[in-house]
Amino acid sequence: MTFFVLFETKRHRLGRQFTMTTNTESPDVITATLLLAPKVMAASVMGFADMIYVANRVALSQGQPEPFKLRMLSLDGQPVICSTGYPLAVDGDLASAESNGVLIVPGLMLADGRHLDRALSHYRPQIDWLKHNHQRFDRVVTNCSATFLLAEAGLLDGKSATTSWWLTKAFARRYPQVDLDADAICRCSDHFILGGGSGCFTDLMLVIIERYGGQPLARTVAKYMLVDNQRRSQAPYAILPDTNHDDVVVARAQAWIHRHLQQDFKVEDVARHVAVSSRTLIRRFQNTLAESPQTYTQRARIEHSKLLLETTQLRFSEIVERCGYSDESAFRRLFKKLCKVSPSEYRRKFHIAHQVPAVAE
Repeated sequence: MTFFVLFETKRHRLGRQFTMTTNTESPDVITATLLLAPKVMAASVMGFADMIYVANRVALSQGQPEPFKLRMLSLDGQPVICSTGYPLAVDGDLASAESNGVLIVPGLMLADGRHLDRALSHYRPQIDWLKHNHQRFDRVVTNCSATFLLAEAGLLDGKSATTSWWLTKAFARRYPQVDLDADAICRCSDHFILGGGSGCFTDLMLVIIERYGGQPLARTVAKYMLVDNQRRSQAPYAILPDTNHDDVVVARAQAWIHRHLQQDFKVEDVARHVAVSSRTLIRRFQNTLAESPQTYTQRARIEHSKLLLETTQLRFSEIVERCGYSDESAFRRLFKKLCKVSPSEYRRKFHIAHQVPAVAE
């Protein structure tokens, strides 16, 4: 089998070819169908494809048949423009999709959660197709914002789901009937396998490879591709949302909070600075950020502590003081509640000194 990824610019065209060859195809081969939609994340598409390719190569090297056959399809069979503006070639249209096997819908580039109606309206044909065809497949896999397509089709009502951490509030507001696990890396519900952020394609593919190729094959693929198969939560990766909203009062309050993180203050102090009542400030925070000023302040302090854990060698007691807390034990409990790891575990994983080798002078 051969598939092409086509990169095109105004000045030149580059083709990249991958070939999976088999003299005989096993009757148990699983067709992995990638549904490509406009503004799809190219890294997710190629990540899914590369892991399928590596799984097949590993299986062949062990004297086993290739477990997967890959097909990339679009709504009309035409190349799809990915999020970075390059066209991705496909093998056919959705009418040619083979039943059974695995349907994979890679993540899409949604700029933010504020204009979902407009963004999702562009995917109405794909949403309708998923609604009427999902049962043809043994498993349906999505990651990041692509999970919105399933929820929009009503396929996740009453089911457990996850999506990218920065879209969870928008998802929860739009689909209250879905049991959202905002921190999960991966959630399996009925025949749906749902992943968190765009990089979760690695976790999803290991689930798929293990299911259809066995745990030893999944483990070997993880080793060859340096995939961390021990991730259990998105929480350590989550950061505070930016001020990309239209409420000037909330934006001013956020800026004041960040300037005074080392101090002990109350909602009344923030409200006084932005010249509104405490009740008004709380209401505007809820409407704009879907959380109270108190919760936002807690998360801002945790975010500041994460930065200090990543970039300094400060003792945790010093970090706690710089984040406006006097009770180290209380702050440690709050950190673990929000980040799902202890401060020491977080520092071991994310400290810059552990990630970037020293450069020789």
